[in-house]
Amino acid sequence: MLTLVKAQVWKYKSIEDSTPVALADDVTVLVGKNESGKTAFLEALYKALPLGDAGYDYVADYPRKDLVRYRSQHEAKNYQKTVQLTFRIEKELADAINKEVFGDAQIVAAGSTFSRDTTIANTNTIGFHVDQKAALVALQKQLSDLEHQDEVFAGATSLADVLAKIEGLNLPTDNRLAEFAAQWRARAIKANGWELVDGHIWQNYLSSALPKFLYFDDYKLLEGKINLPALQQREAAKQLTDADETAQGLLQLAGTTLQELMSDEGYETAKAKLEAIGLNITQKVFEFWKQNQDLDVEFDLKTDSKDVAPYNSGVNLYIRIKNRRHGVTVPFDQRSKGFIWFFSFLVWFDAVQSRAATQDALVLLLDEPGLNLHALAQADFLAYIRELSTQHQIIYTTHSPFMVDSVRLDEVRVVEDRVKEGTKITGDLVGSSDESVFPLQAALGYSIAQNLFIAKKNVLIEGPADLILLQHMGALLEAGGKQGLGDAILVPVGGLDKLATFVALLGSSKLKLVVLHDRAASPNQKLEDLVRQKLIERKRVLDFSMFIDPAPAEADIEDLLPTDAYIGAFNQAYGKELNGVTLTAADLGAQPRMIERINHWLKAKNITLLKDGGFNHYRVAQAVLPALTAEILKPNELARFERLFSKIGEVL
Repeated sequence: MLTLVKAQVWKYKSIEDSTPVALADDVTVLVGKNESGKTAFLEALYKALPLGDAGYDYVADYPRKDLVRYRSQHEAKNYQKTVQLTFRIEKELADAINKEVFGDAQIVAAGSTFSRDTTIANTNTIGFHVDQKAALVALQKQLSDLEHQDEVFAGATSLADVLAKIEGLNLPTDNRLAEFAAQWRARAIKANGWELVDGHIWQNYLSSALPKFLYFDDYKLLEGKINLPALQQREAAKQLTDADETAQGLLQLAGTTLQELMSDEGYETAKAKLEAIGLNITQKVFEFWKQNQDLDVEFDLKTDSKDVAPYNSGVNLYIRIKNRRHGVTVPFDQRSKGFIWFFSFLVWFDAVQSRAATQDALVLLLDEPGLNLHALAQADFLAYIRELSTQHQIIYTTHSPFMVDSVRLDEVRVVEDRVKEGTKITGDLVGSSDESVFPLQAALGYSIAQNLFIAKKNVLIEGPADLILLQHMGALLEAGGKQGLGDAILVPVGGLDKLATFVALLGSSKLKLVVLHDRAASPNQKLEDLVRQKLIERKRVLDFSMFIDPAPAEADIEDLLPTDAYIGAFNQAYGKELNGVTLTAADLGAQPRMIERINHWLKAKNITLLKDGGFNHYRVAQAVLPALTAEILKPNELARFERLFSKIGEVL
């Protein structure tokens, strides 16, 4: 399997140079104003690797202001590179290559990447290379018991050198070395520039695993009435419209054909199939369409000589929506635009999936999906996108805050049309215009409005376990007349990645912010960038290691607590799941963080508490609170939290 991890576009319509755009493994959201270049970016990607016949036309696609200067360059076949796609080789595919080509030697590493460049003339170049020296060692090892093997591999820098030496020995054709040479000669590909090993891996493993792009926009919307003879004529003339392709998808899902629908003998059979697919589509659509559940999709076939052309000639396919609540049916195209879009997309995509050779190698490009949907219906569609993303990567554009998942802001890339620079796409919110990040601010504001009250003094923390432990310890210290939280508010944001996003979006306001985060082995790059760009002062970025003496290289809030108390709380919180197994301090490893030590113990004991590993920190944090009292805690343990709250008060 290959995963698209990065894309860059040059000289396509409004885009001069998009800069490399990092893409999420599941969903990437492109946010920006109208005419910022979002659609151009999707189009450029689609034409680079389409499922179908789409391609670039340099006259239509090259930036118009530079076309005259570029024309002579193009005619001289010095083509402009338009798109570079970078793919990651996943473990399953890397293992297959290493096993079948290199005898299980680890030559192609899981997670390694290669690039595919496409020019505006639709020519392609692959940037893939293996370590030739390591590859030769692995290949030689498979021949280690043969005479002459040391001789032919000695001093070779490529497999071609080895094969030339073997062929120079004039060995019998049934000799294993001769068979080895013949096998690799047969594997050579005709394309220029390929080394034997690289070319074999590309042709037999990587090329076939490349995902194809699927592009959907408003032009593919299904019509409520389809004249079948006219559709047949456009199909024969190869003049199908985007809407025609969606209509064909509908027929394919129904398991019928134009010819069958138009024949007298096939009416009952075709009608039965259409009714069956109507029920199937109704179930699928209304699994996600929550706005009105009292609807059914119905199909009918009939002629109407009194209709306007072309519907007055031949059989028409009618799509109608029945409202069970009111007992009436209306033409499909008289429903809301949002429903038409939602329905059309599901029909189109199901049909494409059934036609595609594989369901695993598709990347969906959706231009302004759900633009006409109500905010709650957009949330329904986001749920559908999430389900699709378990099988396919998805890249979609939007300027609606309700199409931005506020708990996954790391998936968002901002698209801007900058003066003298053209379209720029970045995951860095710093420096983006207020208009461009408005959907993010609105999405974040909507989330905050539901979950938080923002005060003038705010301590941004990672999660709910931090929240209850800090609240408890602050109240404990204040009860003893010492420094606690005071008038500051703890704001859990849901993880370290989102801390940086909150600071970038809220830091420019008049709010006073302190970031208090877990300390990892290496600094968080996003937070470091915010400090470097002076969006937050260095003194306002705190981590838990600062309040432990001596300061460890890594620390969570749990490392400020007594070890025995936390272990006891863990055993109590998970007593049922542990089924008699008890964690002790002696069982903990040498990792600097308490959380990681417990995780390693669970793994070593083959105990699964959560599906994805680890345990619920909040659950244990709740259980440890009774052990955190002034009577039980030692002075140095209380002093850690006193130093923490004093520092927060100092910088706020």
